[in-house]
Amino acid sequence: MIKKFVWHKLFFTGLIFVSFAVSAQQLNSRGTSQSSTDTALNRLLGGRKDTVMTHKILLVPFESKMLMSEIGKEVNAKTHLTYTAITQELRKEMDLAMFGALRRSCVTISLLDGRQRSDSTLAYIYGSTSYSYDIVPGTTPDAGSKDKSTAKGQYIKNGQLEVPVDYSKRFMNISILNPKLLADLSAQYHTDTYVFINELDIKNVDNNATNLSDETYRREVTVHYSVIDNSGHYISKGIVTVYFPYSENDPKVIGEKYFSLAGRLVLKNYVDGLNKDKLAVQQKKGSSKQN
Repeated sequence: MIKKFVWHKLFFTGLIFVSFAVSAQQLNSRGTSQSSTDTALNRLLGGRKDTVMTHKILLVPFESKMLMSEIGKEVNAKTHLTYTAITQELRKEMDLAMFGALRRSCVTISLLDGRQRSDSTLAYIYGSTSYSYDIVPGTTPDAGSKDKSTAKGQYIKNGQLEVPVDYSKRFMNISILNPKLLADLSAQYHTDTYVFINELDIKNVDNNATNLSDETYRREVTVHYSVIDNSGHYISKGIVTVYFPYSENDPKVIGEKYFSLAGRLVLKNYVDGLNKDKLAVQQKKGSSKQN
């Protein structure tokens, strides 16, 4: 009888252990709370827990119409997916890659997948925002850019009114039209940071190769993004660019191997933006004390 009791006790103890293990694994699923476990990445970022770990991010994927891709034909030949399905696959893979990168340092919620998936919230966000083609921060406006010349970017040449060609490096930025949007999202998801993926461009990069199947012929991936806090302040914005071989046409592989690199670059820029803001606050405090 004692042996039977001991056996039952061991069985239920093991069952409880397995349940805890499963629960722990579920806590790390998309759209749920998690803490950073990538100590190597934290060391790379300088272990800035004061500026990174305390933030909670809402990740907003790009709208389907904001994909500019030149690889649809090749992906279709590889996967037999329709062009609409290809767009959704690339959108999902970019969201997965961004989520995987951001959650290493911040609690992150995905609206495209996981328990927090919400088509209605995405529709609300898209309807409350607009796009603008802005100059990439840190780059110099072109001499003919309307940002530097007259109000309408026009000038007189040989007695004729002309509009100069603008070769400035630009990106697709997001603007908040609905003043209640960020407050509503914060109240619903308890978030303080919003990472908008505004546009995804995938194009073939000309390297003068005659054989387009040559490994040296690359695809260029450009991610247009904006990171905004609850006050509407842009912590970081711009573009990140990565490359992958012409021979790779599987969206899942592209996402896991190459979109993930873009996600890490966005995370790095986000951290740099946080620390830049922190330094500006410290300098302002120091200046006020001197005065």
